[in-house]
Amino acid sequence: MDKIILTELKIETVIGIWEWEKRNPQTILIDLEMQTDIKKASETDSIDDALDYKAITKRIKDFMANNQFELIETLAERIAQLI
Repeated sequence: MDKIILTELKIETVIGIWEWEKRNPQTILIDLEMQTDIKKASETDSIDDALDYKAITKRIKDFMANNQFELIETLAERIAQLI
């Protein structure tokens, strides 16, 4: 299995347990390590066979824009489920 690593994905979101945190968006930095098989993409040299990390990034940003969590642990687990 191969790895695709995205580092320092910056996303503004509302997260926290305190009232002031729930009123003020914070910048979250996310590092993703995704396992995938890149064999077909390397053989065909086609973007259609590659992991679309731009789409994954957009999906995470949209998800975080439309949800709020109290704990970073919950957010991390939900992102893992999403991707």
